[in-house]
Amino acid sequence: MTSGTGGGRVGWRAAALLLPAFVGIVVFVIGPALVSVFVAGTDKALTGPRFHWVGTANARAAFDDPDLGDAVVHTLVYCLLTVIPAVVLGLALALAAERVTRGRSLVRLALFLPVSANIVAMAVVFAYIFDSSPDGLANTVVGLVGIAPVDWLGDTSTALPVVALVGGWRLTSLVFIVYLAGLTAIPRSVYEAADVDGIRGLARLRHITLPLLAPTSVFLGVFVTILTVQTFETVAVLTKGGPLNSSTTIIYYMYQVGFTGSFRIGYASMIALLLLAATVALGAGGAVLGRRLRRIRAAAA
Repeated sequence: MTSGTGGGRVGWRAAALLLPAFVGIVVFVIGPALVSVFVAGTDKALTGPRFHWVGTANARAAFDDPDLGDAVVHTLVYCLLTVIPAVVLGLALALAAERVTRGRSLVRLALFLPVSANIVAMAVVFAYIFDSSPDGLANTVVGLVGIAPVDWLGDTSTALPVVALVGGWRLTSLVFIVYLAGLTAIPRSVYEAADVDGIRGLARLRHITLPLLAPTSVFLGVFVTILTVQTFETVAVLTKGGPLNSSTTIIYYMYQVGFTGSFRIGYASMIALLLLAATVALGAGGAVLGRRLRRIRAAAA
């Protein structure tokens, strides 16, 4: 009886400790999500209390919206300009950092700093770097090779690549950390056996390291893509979707629709719901592929 009473007390104490977190999740995550799902089926505007149920009308409008289509294209281009370079550079940095013997902690700390920095503050810094004046840092650098000053954030051909550069700079740090953890998890005995067989250098990277990192690569590809699709802060600070909406991404377009101009919060909620469905599908596909790769790796072992 004593042990049962003690177990009950521990259970109540654990419940009491978890209750504030549970209430916070319900109030600030689950509740707003359910409200958003309901509002997605209405013509609700942010500026008035009245609304009508429209069912799937917002979804049909989303598929017929050319501005949303442009935002989807811009987001895909942004992902290509961000995810692939971040994964490649992150892997290269992780491989290089693993070989460092002196000052290893300092090197890893320096490469970790970008992901820990406030992205809004960093976007402001990059806005100064890519200032259109001849005295801007980027224009000063290109001026050394005789290139005329460029309006980096005001030109439709350079605005989105510059925003992608800022996002990729931060994502590379995240990819580096995950790959470094993956490299650390590879048993040293595998490399020792490879050395005995004469497998070194690029051959070891191609036939041992990269295959063993395949599940990590799949996870990173999916995770970083999901993060990239949700980009907002860098667009809002650097370009505000311009010029001529050339850097408007899905999340920023959703913000424009719901919180500026027409204040169509119902339509914005439907865009968010469709984006959530696409994100879940991407995550599920990545989970299936990662599971298959782990099975192949286990069978090979």
